[in-house]
Amino acid sequence: MNATILWNAYQGLVIKQVRRFLRSWIQNLLPSVVTATLFMVIFGQFVGRDLGQVGGASYADYLMPGLVLFAVVTNAYNNTTLSFFGARLQRHIEEMLVAPMPAWLIVAGFATAAVLRGLMAGALVLLIALPMTSLQLAHPGAALLVAVLSALLFSFAGLINGIFARSFDDTSVIATFLLTPLIYLGGVFYPIDRLPAPWDTASLANPMVYIVDGFRYSLLDEGTTGGGWMLLVLPVVTVSTGILAWWLVARGVRIKP
Repeated sequence: MNATILWNAYQGLVIKQVRRFLRSWIQNLLPSVVTATLFMVIFGQFVGRDLGQVGGASYADYLMPGLVLFAVVTNAYNNTTLSFFGARLQRHIEEMLVAPMPAWLIVAGFATAAVLRGLMAGALVLLIALPMTSLQLAHPGAALLVAVLSALLFSFAGLINGIFARSFDDTSVIATFLLTPLIYLGGVFYPIDRLPAPWDTASLANPMVYIVDGFRYSLLDEGTTGGGWMLLVLPVVTVSTGILAWWLVARGVRIKP
């Protein structure tokens, strides 16, 4: 297929999805900013004053990277879940298959828009939180890489959820009962090494511990799990999840009759 046609199809799909979440920015972007601001004010400023240094930084500085990443991954995940399920429900996905658009392009289009929403939400949280911290960006390039890969990973995961969801209720089950607890228990608010046994060891089974700590390491140059190695593992996990999403779309799972 002509590269120009592929590019136009990809561009059109991305623009459509971006316009979709920007039209409802109050519903899609603002909640993450409000939630992060409340956490920064209540925990970072009021409670954090009595905690002193946490993980080699003030508690506000320690807290902020986790809140930014939380906004990135939840927005990326929710965007592909809802948009892909909506495309299935309204039969838009069938129009893409008839066009025809390759499965990889469909996945890339949905994932790109989700990454853009995730990064946009994370940037807004960062702008709100920076005045409340004394944060010095230790490794901005690595931080951006972790944010992009995390958004991409969860956009693929959200697309998989959108494929298997049977109703709008199903689109929120994973995010509510799995994703959110994993993030909140992933070291956003506390260092894992301060947990008593056996919870400190059990927490190491939570993959979000390493992603959050890798992002914190990128911003603060401080970590409790050696998060720097996540920069090597995260791309592998992201690519693997993307391949699974592509395979499901290519096979027409829950798409083709």
